[in-house]
Amino acid sequence: MRKFLSLSLPFLLLQSAFCFALLPVGVSAGNFAEISLKQENLTNQMIIDMVTAKFSQDIIIAKIKSSPNSFDTSSAALQVLKKSGVSDAIVLAMVQKASGMDSGSANGGSSIQTIPDGTELKIVTTEDISGQKVVEGDPLTFKIAEDVKINNRTVIAKDTIVKGTVSAAKKKGFMGKGGELSIRIESTQTVDGQKMKLRASKSGAGGDNMGSTVALTVLFGPLGLLRKGKEAKIKAGTILSAFTDEAKTVSSSR
Repeated sequence: MRKFLSLSLPFLLLQSAFCFALLPVGVSAGNFAEISLKQENLTNQMIIDMVTAKFSQDIIIAKIKSSPNSFDTSSAALQVLKKSGVSDAIVLAMVQKASGMDSGSANGGSSIQTIPDGTELKIVTTEDISGQKVVEGDPLTFKIAEDVKINNRTVIAKDTIVKGTVSAAKKKGFMGKGGELSIRIESTQTVDGQKMKLRASKSGAGGDNMGSTVALTVLFGPLGLLRKGKEAKIKAGTILSAFTDEAKTVSSSR
């Protein structure tokens, strides 16, 4: 037994010395276990690397939310991120994580929410729109009819301005020919000031022009060859449906 101990002791000392030799320079044995349990500290370059590796936006944002960071959110650094192909949603998540805005709180603090592509919202006309008085290209203004909420957080607020344009307009004519009017719903703004593109249909399969156009056409007027047709008109206070034309991550509140 004594012989075995005498042989084992040098072996154990040698093994311990080898293990300590593997520790990084400047790391003591006392804090080795603590360091091994720490999460990696995300940097701007790590985010760029994940984007280059084609990780999805949702995965990268989830990683940002769950990890400590040492992000550089200076103007110059943000420009580098943009030029490297990092999306606005990811950049926003980085800025909010670095500033602590994504943590939220029980008393209604801010938190990050993602508005999915195709989210429905109701808009209301603020004035009469008549095919007799407008021409193609005229700007139009609507308002959000009710708060848009994700996870009980307002992401687009009621009464927010919605921008649009007249895409086609024809005046009523003789022989019962009715007027024609088409309007295009274009964009609104999220609660944190980001531009949100909109379209008129649930899916964007119709393309940029068809997909973002609400058309109102009056085809026939009163009978009679010399009587004018009906005017194409959308009255003030009319509720219309619109849909988000992109997914966007926003900082929202209760």
